[in-house]
Amino acid sequence: MNDDSLPPVIELVPRVRGFKCRLMMIVLYTAIGFTPLLLGVWLGYAYNVWIGIAFFLFLTLVSGIVSSKMRIMSIPLVQREMNYSTLAIVKWYVAKHICFEERS
Repeated sequence: MNDDSLPPVIELVPRVRGFKCRLMMIVLYTAIGFTPLLLGVWLGYAYNVWIGIAFFLFLTLVSGIVSSKMRIMSIPLVQREMNYSTLAIVKWYVAKHICFEERS
């Protein structure tokens, strides 16, 4: 039988287990999701509103690039066109590259 007729195997988003792995997941998610806003608000308040807006837009672009690179490095090739949230991308990355899980 031809292997092209079989549907691709879809992997589920891996579960992150352990305190250190969950902490790393939360830190990465917070850094990617909230750093542009917090730094933009702080710079806008401390210096100038336009500087804060500029840094917010720039850091949003940088966090999008980092998220995209994490997605390419960790999500299987067959599943890359599926929609994933930032938290799901961080879970894939932490499970594949930081906290290795032994499968039996």
